[in-house]
Amino acid sequence: MKLNSIKNALLLVVSLPLLLACDKNDYLDIDASERPPLNAKVKFINARATAVPVHFWDFTRQVTTVTVTRNGSTAYLDTQYGKVQYNLTEGTGTTYKASYVFGGSATFVQETNTSSFSGPNGPIATYYHTLFAVPKLKPSTLNPGNTDSLILVYDDLTAPSAGKVKLRFANFVTRAGTVDLAYVGGASIFTSVGYGSFGEQTIIPYTNGKSPENIPGLSWRTLGPFKEINAGTGQNLEVRNNTGGVVLPVTGLRGINFEAGKIYTIFINNVNGDLNFNATVVAQDL
Repeated sequence: MKLNSIKNALLLVVSLPLLLACDKNDYLDIDASERPPLNAKVKFINARATAVPVHFWDFTRQVTTVTVTRNGSTAYLDTQYGKVQYNLTEGTGTTYKASYVFGGSATFVQETNTSSFSGPNGPIATYYHTLFAVPKLKPSTLNPGNTDSLILVYDDLTAPSAGKVKLRFANFVTRAGTVDLAYVGGASIFTSVGYGSFGEQTIIPYTNGKSPENIPGLSWRTLGPFKEINAGTGQNLEVRNNTGGVVLPVTGLRGINFEAGKIYTIFINNVNGDLNFNATVVAQDL
């Protein structure tokens, strides 16, 4: 699936009852001067195809205090919640390389090369999220300076079962096609993961920008979902082409230590013009 379709598939309607972030009555019963500030918690990940470090912004406020290097990530940072415009700049520059409004539309609006994406989701107060900066599949004629896209998912940080870890896998290689993440020479962990998507995510279908009222399996946990696997040291993984089973040239998947009780994201990407891909393992620590 293409990124412009996948991005919309990663969006979630905030008004779903199961997404209520806190008990409204408890919060309002506290004197206004004593109420803790409400923020959305967001981990920012730079999965772009270029080596220039970046800053992340919510509206006109720079959220990151130091630049995020390629394949680097931040801790969970406090950001605005609800309808939020996230922006991306390079180094000390102020030109937006990506700019998206989350929660700014009553319906899903598909991204094209002449119109920007928008949707009804947004970061939720007190919830944890990850925002990925990834390369566009095709350039924008609406905003030629916007070379990248942003993908927002919700993070389920409940602990895994005893002896297990929780793992999420994303494919951000523009030329890899649909892939599987597997143990070397062994069973697959995630299958049929297209560019800009996550393993075993629930896809939101839509027609003319409108999604169905009921989508089987949809919850905030199933858009960028984690899967439990066995913990262990020295784990060796590989990425295979889904159609032919050919092992792709991906570095960074050998000797991985998965500590029991931890939560991880693995994503693959590549530098512009490089036929070799690399994998990055991110611990979703608080």
